Amino acid sequence: MTNREPATQPDTNDPADARHDAASAAQARADNARERALAARRAAEQATTEYARRSNHRTADLHAELAASHQDFARRVRFGAGPEGA
Repeated sequence: MTNREPATQPDTNDPADARHDAASAAQARADNARERALAARRAAEQATTEYARRSNHRTADLHAELAASHQDFARRVRFGAGPEGA
């Protein structure tokens, strides 16, 4: 059985609130990814082998890219630009 209630109910689920929530969640994911990138960079500094250093640098780079992606999404949602306007 499917739920036949509308996704947005009057007086309870304002689309603007949903946009704000989505932007806040994306911003939180971006902040978390930045923290993981920093942790990976610190791990690279402490690594004892070149393989571990390179691996941690690659991980840090991926987390930094992920953070930028989440930040861009949060900005698009927050300011209402579509994918083409980003």
